[in-house]
Amino acid sequence: MKKTKKAQRKRIPTPTQVTIISKNLNVCCVCKERGVGTNLHHIDSDPANNNEDNIAILCVQEHDQHHRPNAYDKTKHLELGAEKIREYKNEWEKTVEECKSDNPKIIAVVNTYGSFESIHSVRLLIQKVDGKIIYERIYHLLAGTPEQWTDAIVDEVVWLGKKVKLVTIDKPLQVEYCPCCSKSLANILDKNVAIHLTASDWKQKAIGSIYINPTFPSLALTVSYNDENVFTAHLHKCNGHLHFVCDNFEERTPIKRNPSIRTQATEIIKRIVNTWEPAHLFIGTGDPDNPTITNEFNLPDIWEK
Repeated sequence: MKKTKKAQRKRIPTPTQVTIISKNLNVCCVCKERGVGTNLHHIDSDPANNNEDNIAILCVQEHDQHHRPNAYDKTKHLELGAEKIREYKNEWEKTVEECKSDNPKIIAVVNTYGSFESIHSVRLLIQKVDGKIIYERIYHLLAGTPEQWTDAIVDEVVWLGKKVKLVTIDKPLQVEYCPCCSKSLANILDKNVAIHLTASDWKQKAIGSIYINPTFPSLALTVSYNDENVFTAHLHKCNGHLHFVCDNFEERTPIKRNPSIRTQATEIIKRIVNTWEPAHLFIGTGDPDNPTITNEFNLPDIWEK
């Protein structure tokens, strides 16, 4: 039986190495861990193929996992075939390029866990606008102080790109686990919120519209961008409450004696409009199919009855 001659290994040219390291921020395209040893890996297993598209940066562990898959518990480690490595490489290089752009569509989201009095851990998520998580970092009291977490998070985001937006979920979360794999769950930014945060021309193009029902204490609110609705909600009076419902949130606010119900409802709508910051706001009432446009937000007397 004739033996197949192995390809002669060729040294990867220095310019190619520099380009690949720059495109990957010198970290493994799989785990994205900083400060660990890495190797330049030939994806097609041909050591003579030094095409830039054929070379991925892998940390020592991921590189070993690829060459010795049976040495790892597959329930705890990724399956790293050639196509999977190529997929990770392409996605990570596109992410790095996006993070360095003038208006990156990548967002850094901070989840805090515990209570307002005692935060015990923090999770930093690097996500796309569509909600896909690229990678995460976890900080815990056992491994450092909250001040150190803050410094590390800011350093991480600046490392990715100085124009990457950093957002914090507004209240501490309770730790929840996935019933399938028992991994802790994370709160990502809703796609529409992410569009709002990353659209450079939002304050020129976003349109808000409010329809006020003239015969019933209710109204509908919509925010659109580039001819696509990114937020829809309605507010109505219901059994002593102001009931607000939007795409993924619902809130029932007890009606107070003072100020007037219309003033309380107006404050809720003002808060929503100020949050979404549409460039243009249109207010209509009357026939819902052909509403009359008004210049001011005035609720009818029916709200007080």
